[in-house]
Amino acid sequence: MKLVQRLLREPLLHFVVLGGMIYLVFVAVSGARKAPIDHIVVTPQRIDQLAAQFSSVWKRAPTRDELSALIEGDIREEVYYRDALALGLDRNDAIVRRRLRQKMEFLTDTGAYLQEPSADELDAYLAANEKAYRHGPRLAFEQIYLGKSPTPDSIARSMSALRSTPSIDPSTLGERTLLPAQLGLSLPNAVDGTFGRGFFERIAKFSPGMWSGPVQSGYGFHLVRIVSRQNARTPKLDDVRAAVLRDWKSAKAKELRERDYATRRKRFVVEIRRRDMRPLESR
Repeated sequence: MKLVQRLLREPLLHFVVLGGMIYLVFVAVSGARKAPIDHIVVTPQRIDQLAAQFSSVWKRAPTRDELSALIEGDIREEVYYRDALALGLDRNDAIVRRRLRQKMEFLTDTGAYLQEPSADELDAYLAANEKAYRHGPRLAFEQIYLGKSPTPDSIARSMSALRSTPSIDPSTLGERTLLPAQLGLSLPNAVDGTFGRGFFERIAKFSPGMWSGPVQSGYGFHLVRIVSRQNARTPKLDDVRAAVLRDWKSAKAKELRERDYATRRKRFVVEIRRRDMRPLESR
């Protein structure tokens, strides 16, 4: 113990330790100076791209000074980007990870959007997804508003007038309202959005050309005459080709993305460590 204490007080030992520290600092500084220079090349194509981005925002070409500032800003961004990668700042960053994943998926999706399906493939896709393109039923009708609580006598008088005088003006019957007296061919959601939920379904059973009712809406009671109807139908491919092609490409992109991921996933052995379970391995 005494020998150790004596050595620790020895000036020669202090000199050796200090010399060693100076040598390590010198090696570190020399190594940094000798590090290879990383080249940044700003190509004419990149300059054109910067100028085009400026023009798209400001609706004019950049001046010489503005273009120089754009180039210097691009260089600054590249310098920080490379040094950030060298320091590993991209690791364990949720935003960076998500963005890189999106870019990888975008590259895969691009291949699908460049494909052009045959007519048979589009026909098969339409048949498999018929409900997505099926045109719903439509009704065109006239209505007479009878009020919130019409009496049986008032209803009977209105029906009698309509049946005995087919040419009578319907607007002369019933009560005044801001509801439309007529609707052209309309889908259920459009009719229900005007008269209240369930109104389309209640009048859909009426025979065309005849005044029927009364039928209740969200505002009161009505007499209704169906002018025309259009049953639900599946359109032909030519009528919805653009929509089917768009959806086919979207579905194909998803299919290729999943297939690409499955191929990449096989290269890894994944160990899932749960707090309440022993490690699980999957391929």
